[in-house]
Amino acid sequence: MRCVIFLLFLFCASFNAFAQSRSIAGSYASGPGSEICKLILSEDSTFSYSAPEYPMFYRLEKFEEKGHWILSGDTVVLNPLLALKPFVESELKEEKVNSDSVILTFRHIKRLIDANGNIVREDTEHINRLDFSFNNQAKKNRVRVTADRTVRCTFAGYIPKEIITGQTTIVLPRLVNKIECIYFGCWELQGMKKFVVADSSSNHYTFAVYSNYYVDGQLRQTKFLVKNENVLYTKRNSKGEFIKDNAWSGAAPGRLVRLGEKDMASGK
Repeated sequence: MRCVIFLLFLFCASFNAFAQSRSIAGSYASGPGSEICKLILSEDSTFSYSAPEYPMFYRLEKFEEKGHWILSGDTVVLNPLLALKPFVESELKEEKVNSDSVILTFRHIKRLIDANGNIVREDTEHINRLDFSFNNQAKKNRVRVTADRTVRCTFAGYIPKEIITGQTTIVLPRLVNKIECIYFGCWELQGMKKFVVADSSSNHYTFAVYSNYYVDGQLRQTKFLVKNENVLYTKRNSKGEFIKDNAWSGAAPGRLVRLGEKDMASGK
C-alpha cells in the first residue's frame, strides 16, 4: 500500500511539473519593436535568447544563444548545468622604468575561453573612457582619459578633469607623495575599483580589464522569476533579490512579457 501511495505521489509531482513547464513555455520579449530582448522557451526544454547587447557586458554587441532550461519552483533557470564563471576580470601590473614620470597603460582584452578553461583567442581593444585617481577616489581627485570630450548637460553628472587622447598610454608628472593605491573605473567594470600598489618605487602601471566569452555558453545558471504565465522578472538588486514592479500590462524594464500569436506573426 505504501509503495502504491509513493508511486502516486511521484506521478502527481511529475505531472504538475510537466504541466507547469508547458504553461511557462512560449515566446517573451522586453518591449515593442525589433531591437528588443527576446526569449523563446520551447516545450522540449530548449531555449533561444537574443538581444541587441550582451547582458553580461552592457555593450552594444548583438547577442544570441541557445541552450536548455528548467523550471525550479517559481524560477526559470537557463543552462542550469553550466558552472558559474566570471565574465569581467581585471588586474594591475607594476614595473620600474628609467623615467622621472608616472606612466599609465590601459587595455581592454576580449578572451575566448573553451569548455576546459583554456584561452583560445585574445583581442585587445581600446578602452573608450577611463577614470583614475591616486590614493583617494574622491571625485575631485579623479582624472578621465577619453578620445572625445564629455558632453556637459543636465544629466551628465560630475565630469572630472579630462585628458583628451586616443592613446592607450599616458605620461604624468611624478607625484609628491608615494603611490599606495590606484583607483580605476570604466564601462566594463561598471564602477571604480581599488588596486593596491605592491612596490612604491614602481612608476609604470598597466591596467587591463578582461571580457570573458565562453564557448560553451554565456548564459550560465541564469535565473528569471516567474510572476505568472505571462511575465518573467529578469533583473536583481545587489542583494540578489528580483526587482518587481506594479505594472499590470505591457513591457517594462526588468521584465519579459509573453508575446501573443499576432505579435509573433508580425515578427515582433
